[in-house]
Amino acid sequence: MRFRLPIYGLLLFSFLQGTPSSDLDSLKRGLEFFKWKKIEVELNQFQYGQTYNSNLSVSFIDSLSYLIESSEQDIFISGNTIKTLNKLTKQLIIDERLSEDRDIFSIILGDLSGISISNKRNENGLITFSFEMKEIEMNGTISVNKENWHFENLNVDYDKDNWISLKVSAWQILRGFYSFSTFGKEAVKVIDLRE
Repeated sequence: MRFRLPIYGLLLFSFLQGTPSSDLDSLKRGLEFFKWKKIEVELNQFQYGQTYNSNLSVSFIDSLSYLIESSEQDIFISGNTIKTLNKLTKQLIIDERLSEDRDIFSIILGDLSGISISNKRNENGLITFSFEMKEIEMNGTISVNKENWHFENLNVDYDKDNWISLKVSAWQILRGFYSFSTFGKEAVKVIDLRE
């Protein structure tokens, strides 16, 4: 009789721990998998009648910093500061963004504040949601792996003439040292738009 109370307490604790969380919480946890990872992505963008395709590497350094690398330019975002290095001209542009500004990569990293999701559906091993960000009038779909909720692809519709599609093709553990303060030191011209 003495052992029943502790066992019931353990079972209740286990039940509470095993209670399913909301889909938004599960999505956030699944997306956070890419912290301290480098992902290879295929980016397709349609903008005013023109289609752009590119392959990017995105290194998620921490919850506030990530480096986007392409063949033409590298963009390092840390907090509210953005550095863009044009690889062809060796020109570095430094700019700021508002604290509430986000891009598709901040969403992939798990920043879902202000996002509402709906229309959950299972499609070929993926869980797909429709999402909306009312503050900036952005909506689209996001798909995650059904088994672990890790990010697979994202489609954003800005309007009928502008959309972006992004799909992960590979990932690896982040290696090396990333320093925002030394990024772009090889630039021959620096333009600081914060001044």
